[in-house]
Amino acid sequence: MTRKALLIVALALSSCGNRPNPPPAEKKDAAPVDAEVVELAARPLGMPDLAAYGWRKRAGQPAFRLARKAEERGDWAAVVASCKQALAADADHLEAAWLLAIGYAKLGQGDQVVAPLSQAVAGELARWGAPSLEHPALGAFLATPVGAAWRQRVEQDRALFAGALGRALIVTAEGELFAVDVETRRWNRLTRNPGTVIGALAIPAARQIAYIARASKKARRELGIGVIDLGRGTATGQVPLGTPGPITVAYSARAPVGFWVGAGGARLAWRQFDEELHLRPLPPKTARPAGPWLDITAKGTARLHALPPNVTADWDDQSLASAVRIGTSNRVVSVPSPGLIDGNSAAWSPDRAHLAFVAQLDDHCAAGAVNTAAFVADAATGGAKELERAAGGIALAWIAERTLAIAGDGGVTIRSLDGAAPIEINGATGLMIPRERPRCAPAEIDEPPSEPDSAGDEPTDAGVADAP
Repeated sequence: MTRKALLIVALALSSCGNRPNPPPAEKKDAAPVDAEVVELAARPLGMPDLAAYGWRKRAGQPAFRLARKAEERGDWAAVVASCKQALAADADHLEAAWLLAIGYAKLGQGDQVVAPLSQAVAGELARWGAPSLEHPALGAFLATPVGAAWRQRVEQDRALFAGALGRALIVTAEGELFAVDVETRRWNRLTRNPGTVIGALAIPAARQIAYIARASKKARRELGIGVIDLGRGTATGQVPLGTPGPITVAYSARAPVGFWVGAGGARLAWRQFDEELHLRPLPPKTARPAGPWLDITAKGTARLHALPPNVTADWDDQSLASAVRIGTSNRVVSVPSPGLIDGNSAAWSPDRAHLAFVAQLDDHCAAGAVNTAAFVADAATGGAKELERAAGGIALAWIAERTLAIAGDGGVTIRSLDGAAPIEINGATGLMIPRERPRCAPAEIDEPPSEPDSAGDEPTDAGVADAP
C-alpha cells in the first residue's frame, strides 16, 4: 500500500485467455471485466498546534460567513465558491473544508469530495468522523468505490486516534479540552462548546471522560455534560442539564452503567447519562455510586474527590492531612509544617514507585501568596521532593513512570524526575483535573476571551443541520 498519493486506483484486468468469446447469452454469468480497488492515504491527525484551530480569527472567515449564508438559502454553487475563497485565504480553515465537501456532494460532484473531506476529518476526527459516514448529502458518494474506501479510511483513523488518545495529555485551552499527543506534539480538539469547560471526571477503567461546560453564551449559568470515549476515539457534544448547579458527577460500574449527574441540594436526585445522550431519572433515594466524583458549585467551581489507593491518613473533612502513610512500604510522607497534603490530588505513577500530590503550604491566602506546591514522594523511602509552587493553584497528572505534567502559574509543563529541563505545552492553560488551591481561597475557573472569535460568529457544525 502506497502512502505517496491521496487516491490510488489500481485496475486489475481479467481475460479469458485463448478461449473463444462466449455467446452474448452467456455474458450474464461471466466475471466482471474490471475490478476497481481504491485506497485512501492517511493524513496526520489533528493540528500542529493550538493556533491552527483559530481559523475564525483569520483571513478566511469573511468568505466562510458568506458560504454559511449561501447554505441557508440552498445556493450550493455559491457555497462551493465561497468555501474555495475561504481556503485560498486560509488553507487550515477546517469548517470551510467540511462545508466544501458537502457542497460538492450536493452538486453531484462526487469526484471532488475526498480532498476537502479528508482535510476536515483528519483535523477534527472527533467532530466530523461520524457525520462523514452518516450525512444524507454524502449518501451517493459513500455508495461509490471511493466512498467504500472512505469508510475504511475513517475506521483506520479511528483506531489511530484511539491509540493517540491513550498516550495523550488532556489539557484545557481557550475554554475547551484538547488531547496533546506526547510523541508527536500534535493537538486534537475534543470538545466544541460555545461555553467554558469547567471540569472533567476521568474513569481510567472505562476509558471515558465526562466533562462539564457552560451550556451557551446566551445562558452562561446553565451547565451541560458531554462524554469523551478514549477507547472508541469519539467525543459527544454537550447536553444541557437544565441547571446552573450545584451538581455532582459520578460514574457507576454497576447497572445502570455510566455517568450519573446529581442535583437538588442535600438529597441529590440522580440522572443517568446514557449512550443515547439522554438523561434518565433514577429512583428516589438512589445513593452516589462508589468511586471518585466531581462537584460543581453554582458559581462554577470544580472540585475533584478521589482519595488514592494504598495511602492512609487522618484526613479532615476537606481531605487534607499533615502526613500520609504509604501502604506498600509503610513509609510516612510529610511536607514542611504547617503544610497539608491534599489527598484528592494524590496520584500514583504507572509503576506505583512514586506518589505525586499537591500540598497547601499555609492557609493565610494573602493576595498573591504563593502557597500551593507540587511534590513527588518515593514510595520506598517516603522522601518527598518539591517540584513547583504556584499562587493560582496546581493540577498534576502522570504521563509516564518518571514523567509528570504540572499545571501552574506559567501554564502546563512536562517535568521529568530525572532532572531534564521542563517542556512547556504552549497554549495550554490547565489540565482536565481541577486545580487544587488553599481551601480559604475562592477557586475560580478559567474564562474564555470576553470578545467573540469573530463578530457575529458562534461555534457551529456547518453542513450537518440535516444530518441524522
